[in-house]
Amino acid sequence: MKNRKKIALVTGASKGIGKAIAEALVKEGYSVIGTSRHPEAIENKIPDVKYVSLDLFHTESIDNLINDINHIDVLINNAGASQMGPIEEVSMEKIRRLFDLLFFGQIMLIKGVLPIMRSQRKGTIINISSLASHTPVPFSSVYASCKAALETLTRGIRNEVFKYGVRLVNVIPSHIKTTIKQEKICSKNSNYIKDLNRIKSIRDKNIMNGTDPSIVANKIIKILNLKNPAPSYFVGKHASLIAFLYKMLPAGLSEKMLRYIFKLNR
Repeated sequence: MKNRKKIALVTGASKGIGKAIAEALVKEGYSVIGTSRHPEAIENKIPDVKYVSLDLFHTESIDNLINDINHIDVLINNAGASQMGPIEEVSMEKIRRLFDLLFFGQIMLIKGVLPIMRSQRKGTIINISSLASHTPVPFSSVYASCKAALETLTRGIRNEVFKYGVRLVNVIPSHIKTTIKQEKICSKNSNYIKDLNRIKSIRDKNIMNGTDPSIVANKIIKILNLKNPAPSYFVGKHASLIAFLYKMLPAGLSEKMLRYIFKLNR
């Protein structure tokens, strides 16, 4: 047992941040299980990664994955998608669906692996959040709310399971150069369409010029080598500074700055 390779489960491992994390874990000697909704369609698969199907929208898919796991050392909750749209026009069905993907699906995975980790008296769960949860961009409020909820959940569970040797950590990236799917929800005749298009253009440019996903993977490797990691780690260009300033500045001033950046003033 002492020579057994540690097992890590990485959701959304087909591309972007998830793929970078899977690659880094393999290099560190982990046995990696990488999930995708369509693993058979993955191009340039990482050698030594076991790809499995997982659809976070479906309870049965999550249960099937958990039932196949007998041992696990690391869970990386990374899979996700995004959306942009004025809250006035985003249907409750769309909102619930995004929460299913970014929050409730993650909870089910956490609940699934915790009994295993608790019985082992060790394990690490890392939830990939977003700087948007601290500096919510206009028209991305639902996405930001999902990530904020996940961060709060992580902080609460940490104290529930600490004595069992299980550690939970939030990793909070700023703009990372990925192809994360983002659904645009806004009618062509909407009062919000001009503002949304401008903000989406700024958002897309920031991501295009963002940091390579390997920076997140490298941070996760460092976290896994810590005995008692902190609750949260910011990653990416100016991420820590932006979060600090947004927290320390008066709320009215930080909101005014966001409106100025995105040209939302009257």
